[in-house]
Amino acid sequence: MKSNIILISMAFGLIFGSKTFAQETDDLVFEEYNNLYIQVEFGKNNDKINMLQGGITLEMEKNYYKIKVTSAVERKYKTKQYLGKVHPEISDFSLIMGRSFKLIRYQRFHFGTGLSFVTHVVKGNIQDSDTSPQDENFKQRYTVGLPVELRYSFNFNRNIALSCTGHVNANPIKSFTGLSAGIMLGLF
Repeated sequence: MKSNIILISMAFGLIFGSKTFAQETDDLVFEEYNNLYIQVEFGKNNDKINMLQGGITLEMEKNYYKIKVTSAVERKYKTKQYLGKVHPEISDFSLIMGRSFKLIRYQRFHFGTGLSFVTHVVKGNIQDSDTSPQDENFKQRYTVGLPVELRYSFNFNRNIALSCTGHVNANPIKSFTGLSAGIMLGLF
C-alpha cells in the first residue's frame, strides 16, 4: 500500500512539479522548456515491420542535437528459437542536428538531418557443407546513411511530451522510412 502511494505521488510530482508552470492570471504558461530529453517511440516501417526507436535530444534555443537508435525486427524472429542469434533486421545509429519550430504554446515541430551507421541483416545463401538445409544462414551488411526526421511534439509540461515522428534513412543497402509515436521525458 505504501509503495502505491509513493508511486502515485511521484507521478503527480513529475507531471505537476513546482517549477512546471508560472502563474499569470488564470492562464498556465511554461517558464521554459527543458534542454535534455529521453525519447522512446514505437511504430512501423515501410515494410510494415514493428520498429522501436529511442534517443537522447539536447535542445538549445531553436536548434537541437540528437543521438538516435532505430531497430526493426520481423515478428517471426522474436521467438525463443532466435534468441541470442543473428536474425533479419535493419537498424541504425544516428547523429542528427536540426531546428525546432514552436507553433502554439505547447506544440513544436522539429526537422533534422545528419549521419547514420546502418546495419542490415539478410538471409544468405547456404554455401557451407557444414550447415544443413534446414538451418538459416544470415549475413550482416554495414553502410553509412543519411537520416531525415520530422517530429511533432505536444508538451504537457516541462517534463512530459507526446511525440510523433516520420523519418527516412537513405543508404546504399536498403533505404527505409517509418512512422512512430511515443513519449519524451525531460531531465532538467
